[in-house]
Amino acid sequence: MVQSAERYRVERIGSSAPLAILVTILAGVLFAGGCGQQDTQSDAESQPEASTSEAILLPQEALVGLDVVQTYFPEIEQQTATSENSTASGTLDATRMVIYEGGDGRRVTVSVDRYPSPDAAATAFEQAIDNSEVVPGFAALPAPADVGDKAFAGSVTQGDDTHIGYGALAGEYVIGVTSAGYPATTENVEKLAGLTRDAVEKATA
Repeated sequence: MVQSAERYRVERIGSSAPLAILVTILAGVLFAGGCGQQDTQSDAESQPEASTSEAILLPQEALVGLDVVQTYFPEIEQQTATSENSTASGTLDATRMVIYEGGDGRRVTVSVDRYPSPDAAATAFEQAIDNSEVVPGFAALPAPADVGDKAFAGSVTQGDDTHIGYGALAGEYVIGVTSAGYPATTENVEKLAGLTRDAVEKATA
């Protein structure tokens, strides 16, 4: 059920309210990679691995792979692009975004951004939340518990197109997982929440 953005503002783990989860990322991954502003290619082997910022690319092993994505979304068939997360907030020192896509055009995007310190990551995370909440069509979602230090979640529907985004702050990392082309049903939201847990564990292992 969609709730107000104010009710699900970021909470620290251990508080009585459930973690709110989403994005560095509603503003970043969700509205860039998730909405199709990031170019994709049909052949994963020909993907560019370019970074236009001073941040280095994290190894792809820091992100969950196609096999993990398919655990939740078996219709996703291939990795179609990987690059820096050019929409990340703040000044980071390492980054990577990976886009996975199905034959019907539905898409799951995963990003991991590493910052110089936990404080820098927290500042960037808060900026992303603020940016996300003013996007037309944004609706906050309840989030799963025990995901990182802080978290946030939401969906955006513009016309017939819906995107769901989850993001988590974990130390010096901000992790984002978003879907494009999936309605914000309870089942799809829960699948994305599970994938976000796995993505946080992978990035911070």
